[in-house]
Amino acid sequence: MRPARRLTISATVCVLVAILGACSDSSAPDRPAQPAAPQDDAGRHDQAVERALAAMRAAALRGDRGAVARSQQELERLADDGPQAAAQSSASDPFERMLDEFEFKRAPLFVQQITSSPESHRVYLAVDRAAYCLLDRDTRRAVVDEVYGPEDRTLRAAGVTDLEFVVVALTGRAARFAQALAIGRDGVVRLTQRGRTC
Repeated sequence: MRPARRLTISATVCVLVAILGACSDSSAPDRPAQPAAPQDDAGRHDQAVERALAAMRAAALRGDRGAVARSQQELERLADDGPQAAAQSSASDPFERMLDEFEFKRAPLFVQQITSSPESHRVYLAVDRAAYCLLDRDTRRAVVDEVYGPEDRTLRAAGVTDLEFVVVALTGRAARFAQALAIGRDGVVRLTQRGRTC
């Protein structure tokens, strides 16, 4: 008889567990899955810009000028549609104001990073080397002039006569003058040996 008793107790325990489980399930409120925190517009925009830059670089390394142009058109669209920066710098110094208002990742040069020194009016403009060097030689000089020329004239009118733009390849290291691909100085843009033969 003892085995039968153990079987009855086991069955009773199982029934109780099932009932308690059912009660617990029926009394617990449904908890909808917590939605992921929505990503802000600026974050989505930044990711889209990074994707377009990566596509531009990949296309340039393949030598695919058409795909480079399409990526650059996308960068222009994103610049037009993205979160707007401050309309105007509050800096009183004209050089600082130029730095504050500089437009990145836009035609014609698609500058990705700038660095400057407080001791001079020299600015390093870092670009994607593959995309820049895919341009023909005359266009390489012309796109730098399109960016440097207006800024130089604006600063000269404000009394700053020694603005220098030094175009370098974007790397993970600090820019150096010896790496220059093109230089805008004294109102004139010229390609360096590196920039002529890249």
